[in-house]
Amino acid sequence: MGRPRTRHDAAFRTFSVAAPKPPIAEGKSGHADYDQVYGQDSDRFANTRGVSMRRSRYAMESRRIAVSLSIALAAGLLPSAASGFQQMQPTGKLLPTGAAASDLERISNGFAEIAERVKPSVVSIKSMAINEEMNAELRRMFGDRDFQPIPVSGTGSGVIFDPAGYIVTNNHVVEDADVVRVTLADGRELEAEVVGTDSMTDLAVIRIDGNNLTACHFGDSDAVRVGNLVLAIGSPFKFGHSVSHGIISAVGRSNVDVEIDYKNWIQTDAAINPGNSGGPLINTRGEIIGISVAIATESGGYQGVGFAIPSNTVARVTETLKRGEKVVRGYLGVIIKAVNTTIAEGYGLNEAKGAMLQTIGPDTPAEKAGLQAEDIILAIDGREIKGLEELQERVAHMTPGTRSMFRVWRKRAVREIPVEIGRQPEHFRTQGTQEDLSPRGKESPRDMQPTDRTTRAQPSKSAAEPGSEYFPRFGMHVADLTSDLRDKYNVAAGITSGVLVTGVDPLGEAFNAELRRRCVIRRVNDEEVKNLADFKRLLEKHKASRGLRLAVQIGEDTYHTVIRNYE
Repeated sequence: MGRPRTRHDAAFRTFSVAAPKPPIAEGKSGHADYDQVYGQDSDRFANTRGVSMRRSRYAMESRRIAVSLSIALAAGLLPSAASGFQQMQPTGKLLPTGAAASDLERISNGFAEIAERVKPSVVSIKSMAINEEMNAELRRMFGDRDFQPIPVSGTGSGVIFDPAGYIVTNNHVVEDADVVRVTLADGRELEAEVVGTDSMTDLAVIRIDGNNLTACHFGDSDAVRVGNLVLAIGSPFKFGHSVSHGIISAVGRSNVDVEIDYKNWIQTDAAINPGNSGGPLINTRGEIIGISVAIATESGGYQGVGFAIPSNTVARVTETLKRGEKVVRGYLGVIIKAVNTTIAEGYGLNEAKGAMLQTIGPDTPAEKAGLQAEDIILAIDGREIKGLEELQERVAHMTPGTRSMFRVWRKRAVREIPVEIGRQPEHFRTQGTQEDLSPRGKESPRDMQPTDRTTRAQPSKSAAEPGSEYFPRFGMHVADLTSDLRDKYNVAAGITSGVLVTGVDPLGEAFNAELRRRCVIRRVNDEEVKNLADFKRLLEKHKASRGLRLAVQIGEDTYHTVIRNYE
């Protein structure tokens, strides 16, 4: 299967099938060409990479209906076919009768009542901007006499959360817009002002001046369970106030390839398409439990994997934006790493949980509190930290100046350390900071270790650096730090001991441990590595360890990892 296409924000295009047009260069607003140039608006929708089987829309719809009926049957909401359905001859079709028809209609009416209750609070949004560069190009193409400048535009959805006219939507729906227009469920069209935006969660608050507005009610997204039934409402492909249904597929999704810092999203298979951005995800009580934000797709449209921002995050951020204030977040000043089973074994934890501190920034709240690299944060104020994303969100949600008790795992023992939370700096990015400081951010693994997909991509001994030695257990070549290798791999002048990684098998344990060419291994299980002979001695000494803790340096940056030490 080919690489899925990634579409994001205003760059999403829905070209007319009858008259496709060539793209126009990106302009001042940062938005790519829009289809209003060709007589059709473009939906500004954040899409992500994803892989899914292509199916016809009829097959997909049949599957969804079958799943819904199966769930209802399993839950006892529908009688069995033998007791509640009669077979019609000669077609063989089953039609509901009696109690079966009544139960099926009750379920159907339940969905309808939820939709009717929520739809008045859902709006369609059209944002417009002037792209001077695009208009200049069109003027050059068509001549000044017959040219009429036109705006670029995008569509999305939103939800009224305050009857005073405050609406929540996605930041990418209104970002860089000169004019924002809102269409209510009753058909009224009103101009809106952008009150505040927060790119780190992709949320925005806009306001309209209108009467008799219906506000939604936010539910508790922390209470959402996988398998819960949900509805989604929005304006897919500009079809306003469209309703779809599905279930909660997963919660806590953060490994989604879009440049949004705080995710922890809800995943659903309810149909979400371009134009649904900013629309609500609704539970069976008619409460908003999420705001649609992105889809994973190969086709550019719905393929069963959509994402929504949890309502608890939405409620917290919108209350701040509604007051016209900037969202202020807590800050530690660390680079963190997810704890997998290999890291847990290497550090003596019984299970993979918490988040490991890779690097402590100088003069940061973490350094002032005495936190150290390789500390694993297990809990804050008694509440367990399940993973990296939870630590990020918990700290970000804390008020600067708050004093909290961090439970950390250090040198195979639990410690309680008081920490005063700092204020997150301007232009801080969770993704950007980690990529800039980690080895992955410095160089692409593909650049550092090319692979031949036709064979097992193991570095050959003939391709190894002179004097290097291959360690098949880990799948890597290692060499002493000679002056020639220092110059070739740009090893920092201050590094006087250690061994240089000169080759990595992309299918080996070293690659899984994030070791790459040019890395210098400085320590093994807290013991200094002086040279290649010393490295081999330490491997022999710790051969019984299931995981080897390594201190690694690349350039000026040091990070810590664990490499699996068993077959």
